[in-house]
Amino acid sequence: MRRVGVLINGNAKRAKRDPALVGRLRRRLPADRVRVTTDTAEVAPALEALLGQALDVLVLVGGDGTMTGTLTAMLAAHDAEKLPPIAPARGGTVNTVASSLGARGTPEQTVDALLRGDPFREERRAVVRVVADGGDPVHGFLFINGVGARFLELYYHDSPMGPRGALSVLSRLTGSALSGGPLARRVFEPFEAEAIVDGVPLEARSFTMIGASGVRHIGLGFPVFDTAGSDPERIHLITTDASPARVALDLPALRAGRPGRSLSHASVRRVELRLATPLAWTIDADFFPPARRLEIEAGPALRIRTPRA
Repeated sequence: MRRVGVLINGNAKRAKRDPALVGRLRRRLPADRVRVTTDTAEVAPALEALLGQALDVLVLVGGDGTMTGTLTAMLAAHDAEKLPPIAPARGGTVNTVASSLGARGTPEQTVDALLRGDPFREERRAVVRVVADGGDPVHGFLFINGVGARFLELYYHDSPMGPRGALSVLSRLTGSALSGGPLARRVFEPFEAEAIVDGVPLEARSFTMIGASGVRHIGLGFPVFDTAGSDPERIHLITTDASPARVALDLPALRAGRPGRSLSHASVRRVELRLATPLAWTIDADFFPPARRLEIEAGPALRIRTPRA
């Protein structure tokens, strides 16, 4: 039997909605290869218990934030080259990161396919490494600030969780953008920053959003980071100073995977942001405190294993 380990975020939507999930996975695997965490302090010990078993693959079950918490703890203690492949499983509310990486089906189906030896695709993919104001590094797949972070604030505080709630926020924001309403003006409030990309300062100093990603999708099926995953040593950077109406009119093109006119794109190794005032930022939809200086770079390349189409 292939040595498959499973780490489950017990706070993720699927685990909370379906308490029997853990039992079903433990019937498929030895008990010590299925670990459940309900607090960030439990992640590192659970990882050590799993990684000490010479796994062939580690399945991560949880939402987008599960990636950040797990990868940050894992890469703080281990050399990426010595880690087993990671198989993301859809266990959260929206599953933007897992879906963009290629995860399909339920966690049980993912584990069953791995145990059967079904065809899986394996690729080396850079994670996003962020250091804020000289603090400890945080690892994940999708960094965003400005409009993207404020969109998430609306989603978390003023809408039902899941794709329906996210679409509701997008609809409200689009309507406000096209009518010049106060909601769009607040969400699209620009910020001043110096951005140094691979050692070269950008001419722009005012932005409404900056994003950097190791996955193609920003959410709701929008594949705006089109070069993400094409180079294990680079991540995809987008910047914009676009107005609400300009972005709203660009949505059909962006949803179809076209570059659009509102975003600037680059495949990069490193970005340094020096902000005029502290600004909140997110990685994999988890919020972090406002910071004035951010170092964003292509972090270690991990082996990602997902089912073949």
